[in-house]
This record gives sequence, structure tokens and C-alpha cells, in this order.
Amino acid sequence: MKKRLLAISLIAGFTSFLSATGFDTKVSLGASSAKIDGESYTQFGGGYTSNKRLDNGIILGFGNSIYYGNVTSDVEVTTVDMDLRAGYEIIKNLTGYALGTGVYQYLDDNSATGLGYGASIEYKITDNVALEGSYKTTNMRYSTNDYDYSTSNFAVKFNY
Repeated sequence: MKKRLLAISLIAGFTSFLSATGFDTKVSLGASSAKIDGESYTQFGGGYTSNKRLDNGIILGFGNSIYYGNVTSDVEVTTVDMDLRAGYEIIKNLTGYALGTGVYQYLDDNSATGLGYGASIEYKITDNVALEGSYKTTNMRYSTNDYDYSTSNFAVKFNY
């Protein structure tokens, strides 16, 4: 529990710093349909994204999130990820992103890491509220086993 609180505190402090430096930062709360080696489960969590629009309209940024869920009744998983984002506003208030992701998981008393990719789409409802849907797939590795991890996510994002 202390590790989760520390991670949430670090994310909150970093988002404050990014907002002060001109990045468009959004905090998100959401749920994901996740799958580990064919076993589906639901995870809940939050995070942030920070983006900067370049003069040519391309949007570059990154985000972090932390999620928690139960794969089975006796297997818990905590996931922390970092996404690199490149996007473009397709039409007014609708932006698509390509994602590269790095993932750390604590699963059944084991740690695993992996790299992956995905895509997301974000619809800005107001200047301060947006909806985002994303899909990511990652090949995870730890000492005794490799496995596939994928998520389909829906989140409500708040800009401040």
C-alpha cells in the first residue's frame, strides 16, 4: 500500500510541475479491460497525460498511469506504465495518438517489465473535460515466464 501511495504522490507532484512549464496536462480516472495470457480481468486506476502542440500541429507528449485489478480471486496485479505519445487533431476537438509504452507489473509476488505499442483517441468535451479510449499491447518478461499483456481503456480526463 505504501508503494501505491508513493507512486500517486510522485505523479501528482510531477503533473503540477508540467502544468507550470506550459504542457497541457490532464489527470485521468478510468477502468480498463485487461488481458494477461488470455485471462481477462478489469482494472481501475488513474494517471495523467502531458502534451505540447508544435507549430506544425503535431502533438508530442507522454503520460503515466497506475492500475490495480484481480486477475483471479487469488492473483492481484498492480501496473505502472509510461507512454510516449505522438498525435494530430483529426477534426476539431478529436485527436488521435500513436503510443509507445513501457510497463512495470507486480503480479502474484513477481515483478515483470515490458515494451509495447498502441493507439488512443481523445474527444474534448469542454476546455477542462475530455474522454479517451485507448488500446495497448505489451510483451512482458520476468525471470521464469514471458506473457502478453493488453488493455482496452476508457477514461475521463480533467484539465487544470
